[in-house]
Amino acid sequence: MARISKSILALAVAVCCALLLCVCIIESIAEAQPRQARRIEQPQQEIGILVEAFVVEVRLSALYDLGVSPIGRKPNSVSVANILECLGGKDLAEVSTGAKVALQANSSGSTKVTETIYVERPSPPAGGGNPRRPVTAKSYVGYDVGWTFASTASVRPSGRILVQFDFTQSTYKNIDSDRQMPPDTAKRDVSGAAYLDAGEPAIVGAAQDEETAVFLIICAKRTDS
Repeated sequence: MARISKSILALAVAVCCALLLCVCIIESIAEAQPRQARRIEQPQQEIGILVEAFVVEVRLSALYDLGVSPIGRKPNSVSVANILECLGGKDLAEVSTGAKVALQANSSGSTKVTETIYVERPSPPAGGGNPRRPVTAKSYVGYDVGWTFASTASVRPSGRILVQFDFTQSTYKNIDSDRQMPPDTAKRDVSGAAYLDAGEPAIVGAAQDEETAVFLIICAKRTDS
């Protein structure tokens, strides 16, 4: 009987020790998880990202000559490679606007440019002087153009870069001093989010009229590596 009691006592002590060890292990894991999370989050705060945006205007006829369509499905849909090929041709495409912003991962940055274009406009002849040789005064009209680009970026565990963007552009067409009518205006607003492969440009927005397709292309890459 004494032997059985000693065995039971030894078993109870062993069980208590095992339970105490389990509690210590669980507490250690619980304490280690926040430290590990901090170690994972800390490098993200030290990552630099450069986000670039370009507005490219392409003649629709140039895309059709390549056998692609702005509204087509793969493999016939337009790609960045198609746009670059059109840029290499004469009068087929042009980069109308470009913007770059450097930022820290999980933070935002923006850039803004505003310009005023002055166009000479003829004024009615000034009074007085020789009526046979009227004096025409010169006047100038200013037109404001510009763009704003804002972005937020973060690096995902896969290595891809999540970019949230907001792009606004105001411009004029057919500004000519010989025209009496005001120039045509164009305003573009594109906003959204996209997962990008680092260093690889992608089409994130597009619009078109009867003759031209306008693409917003964004590229993001890390600057800390």
